[in-house]
Amino acid sequence: MKTKLTKIAASIFLILALSSCKLLPDAIKASGAEEIKLSQFEKAGYCDLLIAKDGTYHAVFLENLDYGKPVFVYYSSSSNKGKSWSAPVTVSNDGTGNGASIPKLIQDGSGTIYAIWKRFGSSDKSQYPIAETTLEGTGGYNMGTLFYAVLNGSTFGKPIMLASNELMQVSWFATLDNAGKVHVVWSQVSDETLKNRWNTYWYYADLITEATLNGGSFGNFKDYSTPGKPKYPGGAPPNLGFQNLSGYYDKQNKLHFIGEFVAESGVKTLFLYNGTKAEIAYQYPLYKEGNTFNNPAELLYDEKGNDHIIFRPPASTLESEQIWDYDVATRKTNVLASIQKTGVKIQSFQADQGPNGEMAVMIQAGGLSESNEAFGFFYKNGKWLTKGLSQNASKDTFASSGLFYYDGYITAITSSERSLTNFIDVAWDASGNKSMVMTVSVYFVGQGFSTSSPSVYFSKID
Repeated sequence: MKTKLTKIAASIFLILALSSCKLLPDAIKASGAEEIKLSQFEKAGYCDLLIAKDGTYHAVFLENLDYGKPVFVYYSSSSNKGKSWSAPVTVSNDGTGNGASIPKLIQDGSGTIYAIWKRFGSSDKSQYPIAETTLEGTGGYNMGTLFYAVLNGSTFGKPIMLASNELMQVSWFATLDNAGKVHVVWSQVSDETLKNRWNTYWYYADLITEATLNGGSFGNFKDYSTPGKPKYPGGAPPNLGFQNLSGYYDKQNKLHFIGEFVAESGVKTLFLYNGTKAEIAYQYPLYKEGNTFNNPAELLYDEKGNDHIIFRPPASTLESEQIWDYDVATRKTNVLASIQKTGVKIQSFQADQGPNGEMAVMIQAGGLSESNEAFGFFYKNGKWLTKGLSQNASKDTFASSGLFYYDGYITAITSSERSLTNFIDVAWDASGNKSMVMTVSVYFVGQGFSTSSPSVYFSKID
């Protein structure tokens, strides 16, 4: 039986337990960890890191050769624990001239590694290709088509379209079940909506569905919502599209996931499906949610199997810029990070699930006219540890919740120019040690102009 997310009860059970805050130390010594540049053209974007079961390090990232060229997914690997990396090769170039969105890597129980991404544009040669788009984030915004490729030795195979048709899909995530099978869950428009050409906006992606990958084939489709019917033939579907999906399979082999939709009142609503039923977890104040597709909530779990929703509440409703950890089991919210200096903003955040209930939350924060800084919040066995992850010469002061302590660790990405850490992905090796890939933009300012040179770097954390 299909779960009707449109019948979610309109009640919120958040109990805030806001903790006191303390300043991080102003003087921080660098750890001396070495950063290795993975990208080639200084026009890189989102990245993802996988440490395989055999100890090989794998990374994918977005990059284009030059302005106006397609943004492709590139792949690089390391057989010596990140000390050196292979020359990047493209994974997503299918000859259409269309660009790609955020890539992810995942390994199934048999050891097969998949790269998954969303492609923009059409395969129709009469259509103008879409090389890239600015209105796309980790939560999904633009309509596209999911593709995946299987790693064969040191190269990925031909891209495989994970869709019944093109330009239907918006938001997605990949996860493993208890048998080690890879599942991809996504939101998309229905066949009828596509036929009626209402596939121009995520608002209409009201079908949440799932498929299982099995090497070069896929199947076992399952729907988690029922698409609404248009009020008149050929009309738009009800405005209950889903965005910002994130989830996992629990130890009972039940799928948990979160997502967002816009209620009839116009309020952006964050819901949780706990494997059995759906409920509202949070509702943003009307028109105050911001571009959540750039910083979507993430669903993680702890060592007890309890759900944790990591998200950024609207700063306009708080006394400071904050990142929250909402423990679903206790209905309490801990403040992971709080930026209390005027003019300093939490620009973005990411979150990754680790083994045995470990969690990682990374934030980037700073002022408008100077370098920013990145910090990591790492959870293990009931305790959060705070680490600095960049040294971008920021002069701003940051604050963290009093529940956590700062141990002085920092990885140094330095520049005499303005540096912005844009995105971080963390992976754990078999020993539990963490590494990361990060996208860093260096801004060079000249007489009346400025240029950004974003590159992807690899670095050890532990």
